[in-house]
Amino acid sequence: MSQGRFAKLIELAKLSDSERRRDLLREVTDLFFETSSTRTDRESALFDDVLQMVAAEMQDEVLAELATTFCDAPDAPIGLMRDLAAHSFEVAGPVLRHSKALDEQTLMKVVNQRSQAHIKAVAEREQVSEALADAIVKFGDDTALDALLRNDGARMSRTGMETAVDRARRNTTLHEGVVTRADMPLDLLNEMYFVVESRLRSQIMERNAGVDPATLDAALNKARERMSKSATELNAEAKTAMAFIQSKKSEGQLNARLLVSLWREAKRTCFLYGLAELTHVDHQTVAALIERHDIEGLAMICRAANVERPLFVTMAVMIGGGDEAMARAEEFGKMYNNVPVEAAQRAVRFFKVRKSSSEARAA
Repeated sequence: MSQGRFAKLIELAKLSDSERRRDLLREVTDLFFETSSTRTDRESALFDDVLQMVAAEMQDEVLAELATTFCDAPDAPIGLMRDLAAHSFEVAGPVLRHSKALDEQTLMKVVNQRSQAHIKAVAEREQVSEALADAIVKFGDDTALDALLRNDGARMSRTGMETAVDRARRNTTLHEGVVTRADMPLDLLNEMYFVVESRLRSQIMERNAGVDPATLDAALNKARERMSKSATELNAEAKTAMAFIQSKKSEGQLNARLLVSLWREAKRTCFLYGLAELTHVDHQTVAALIERHDIEGLAMICRAANVERPLFVTMAVMIGGGDEAMARAEEFGKMYNNVPVEAAQRAVRFFKVRKSSSEARAA
């Protein structure tokens, strides 16, 4: 670096006039980029020291300009980038998203201590390590988590993805990010089937269709492991209903006609457990379908269990409720016919795992 250029750094460090300092800061910034290929490590460190010192006294408007200028620079001053990353989001945003000068420790500190906007910006980086992703899952809100899920450059752990799926059950904002993530494990993806809208269900079915038997078996084993970690306690009403359904099953009387009768008699808990037993789907999933009036999901599990079409339509009308549901009876019948049996049975396999795990815990 020439003596004249070096003098600019010294002048910037000593200058007290704010307007002149701002103009000189721009000149020094230009000088930094002009000397990128010729600077020594010592000179780079000097740039960093002076820029950090001056930036500490600058207003956010100037700092935001600095952040935008340096965020894409491969040789950006490390100390300055760390300082800007810890600043208000208006300043930190571009640096957190783009600067390769920030190390893992700095990014982890931001995720642990700064705002949700800061966390989301980290989640949007070109590359996010698995450890950093786990921290984002832990400390980030659903907006930050959604950004992470949609980031192909983020490596997520199995634990992080399980947490994402659990949170997605409660927030539709996360549905698309979970379903469209290419490396989402098959068993976790299928947990979302009866939660997401029709468009996303179709994507899950497409992925299921392309899975070989060995991969499917491995996914089912993962589902069993995950389900075995959960504990479910049945209340007295649920235990009575389950016992009733099991007695009907042993007598050969468990069928869709019985379920229709149970609904009409307002024996909703017995209906719920009966439908779960008949379709081989866990009762929590069945309860969620009923609560949401999810006729499409009902069609899927009934089709997989070979429930007769007229009886499905009757149940759909009852669950749908009201005159509007009655007027849609023909539509419900077409919906049932449009579900391919093989595809339905393939999707329901994962929920059979959930059901068997629930029964093992209840025993």
